[in-house]
Amino acid sequence: MKNTGLKVSEYFFIRENQPTPIYEVAEEFEEAACSTRFTFPSEPIPVVATHKPKQAYQIPDVLLEPALAISKRLFDLMQLEQLYGANWIPIKLIDQGEHDFMMLQLAHEVDVICHEQSIFKRFKRGYISGMKTLVIDPDKLAQTPLDKRQVFRDSSWGFYTFFHKDIVNQIMLHSPTGIEFVPIETFNESWAG
Repeated sequence: MKNTGLKVSEYFFIRENQPTPIYEVAEEFEEAACSTRFTFPSEPIPVVATHKPKQAYQIPDVLLEPALAISKRLFDLMQLEQLYGANWIPIKLIDQGEHDFMMLQLAHEVDVICHEQSIFKRFKRGYISGMKTLVIDPDKLAQTPLDKRQVFRDSSWGFYTFFHKDIVNQIMLHSPTGIEFVPIETFNESWAG
């Protein structure tokens, strides 16, 4: 693998950092919300808490379920609308009242994982179903212009979304509650599939 000057630490994964319910889209709205095809609902899609933590919790600024969603108040302060391969739809979180969020629909994949140096739990028919060690191939990464790899999933491992540091900085500038970004070089199989 040739070093192209790109640093793996330019990319991050996101994870929850506070007790948060499991949120789900009502079944009749699943197709409009949970799709790799972009949808344009005329009204916010209702999202409800199905499994709540036993301890008290606050509604976070950023949700990871059913997909990445940012409170509308925070979203309006950012410039995330034009991410390549992404669409944002309005959702109405129904938990401790009603809260407006914008949820990401992501239909963008980039092949960046080094299949020779990464260690997979299972790799079958071109897809990774578990990962022990993650190594990014800088040559693969360099083949895609930066504006087309700000937020993406790897084409063989769609479990996690990769966030470029520019997007991370834009989000973290507003000190959102509920999440943290973790450099991908600190990847740990205990918190990822």
